[in-house]
Amino acid sequence: MLDRYQVKSTKMVGVMETFTEINDMYVERFAFIETLSREFVARTGCGVYVYLNPLDVDQLFNNYMNLGMPIRAFARQCVRNLLG
Repeated sequence: MLDRYQVKSTKMVGVMETFTEINDMYVERFAFIETLSREFVARTGCGVYVYLNPLDVDQLFNNYMNLGMPIRAFARQCVRNLLG
């Protein structure tokens, strides 16, 4: 049987794991947007938000996460597809 300390400790570990997962997702999303924007700047001289709205960028991030491609390759492919 778990005592009160062990129960609190177990709950805290769960909270910290969730926090870490959320934090990792924010870091990954930021890296994605930064990489995508740099690719747009390199090709056009303008950042990603000149061409796409935030919802489009969010959808691209979800696609990136599902495909499992390297971030730079995905960003290059997106820019090529969008600019023709």
